[in-house]
Amino acid sequence: MSIIKLLSKKIDRTLFTTPSHSQKALFNQNFNCFYNHDFSEIDGFDNLSNPKSSIFHAQSKTAEILNAKKTFFITQGATTAILAAMKAIINPADRVLVARNCHKSVFNGLILTAAYVDWFMPETDENWGIYTHIDTDKLEATLSLNQYKMFIMTSPTYEGINSDIEKIAKICKKYDTYLMVDEAHGSLYNFSDKLFKSAIAQGADITINSLHKTAGALNQCALLNIGQNIQKVDIDIFQKSINLFHTSSPSYPLLENIESCINFLNSKEGKNEIDNLLNEIDKFKKDLSRFGVEFFESENHDPTKILVRKEGISGFDLSDSMFDEFNIEDELNNSVACLYLTGIGTTKSKLEKLKNSLKKVVTNPSFKFEKVDFQPFPLVKIQPVDTFNRDYIFVNKDEALLKISNKMIMPYPPGIGLLYPGEAIQKWHLDYLNNDVEIMV
Repeated sequence: MSIIKLLSKKIDRTLFTTPSHSQKALFNQNFNCFYNHDFSEIDGFDNLSNPKSSIFHAQSKTAEILNAKKTFFITQGATTAILAAMKAIINPADRVLVARNCHKSVFNGLILTAAYVDWFMPETDENWGIYTHIDTDKLEATLSLNQYKMFIMTSPTYEGINSDIEKIAKICKKYDTYLMVDEAHGSLYNFSDKLFKSAIAQGADITINSLHKTAGALNQCALLNIGQNIQKVDIDIFQKSINLFHTSSPSYPLLENIESCINFLNSKEGKNEIDNLLNEIDKFKKDLSRFGVEFFESENHDPTKILVRKEGISGFDLSDSMFDEFNIEDELNNSVACLYLTGIGTTKSKLEKLKNSLKKVVTNPSFKFEKVDFQPFPLVKIQPVDTFNRDYIFVNKDEALLKISNKMIMPYPPGIGLLYPGEAIQKWHLDYLNNDVEIMV
């Protein structure tokens, strides 16, 4: 029986169990649709820590759809999936190679696993001010010099650029290195021929999907997927690792939402929804291109991430104007461009409002374009695990050059660290910070 069917059945019993709300919203009636499906692991229900019935069947069906060896439902977001996957594979003092544009949760995972990190810099596009793909030749050269337990990377990037996972997976296998792909923004890839092959389908050992980003699920709904050809690891270790981080009181409404999301995406209706979205985005871009608006486009770019710029207009000013004049908020922006994230739920009328508003803003010639200056290669002086709970002092900015940072500097979104604890503070970091800041070293 599926989770959906289980929760649709009438529970004809009196529960003196957690949760104590008796499946009714006492203080906000708008929440009743969640409360009436909010149960603990009562008799006849499954247990997320050791699934054997409804959750087990829902996870198995999803794994089959995604062509994964095993899929785990995560109700605490992709962050928990990343931490659990790292803990399952990495032992203390294992050396790990990490792409620098990974989410901050990977750094937290380095602390929790006591791993030693080497950073790998992805390629950049200075015209758009973004990280792009992983250069496979550079990756192979790096893996050939050192023995790494795991390579952790992000694909697609926050802005939607995909790397050649199939080639990267072969390189990692050659050097006996596990490949973990944070595919949080690629949750639609299994469900449309107009998008890309998933990282699992391309040979990754571990992938993470964040279903709320583009796939229409609620916040915190995520998947941890294990590849078909993963070697030298007992799959049960992933469940044990998840149990270290996951709450012992999982949310049945969120579990139901995950299953419903996958079922919808895998249906004819869901696939049509994705195709219709992609068609509307294509029309949107063609219309705005006539006004001198530029869109980031390449053969490895996900079109659901609308990265837009206009010559002579900084991304910061474009973002401010769209918000102040039309109450439209972008996902993130830099000095060059703005990113508008779309997915299941992005309607034609919503795109129409964005298009009409952009038309009005980009005709204003009074803005200034600024070139993006990318962060330097990190100088790791202390490994992440050794920075936790370490003593520190505050110093003024003019005293901080080449001192070791005790704090991370991170714009959010996208949650990609510019400076992590244990790294030397370089001139670039000081130029990035405000003049009156005090720095923990």
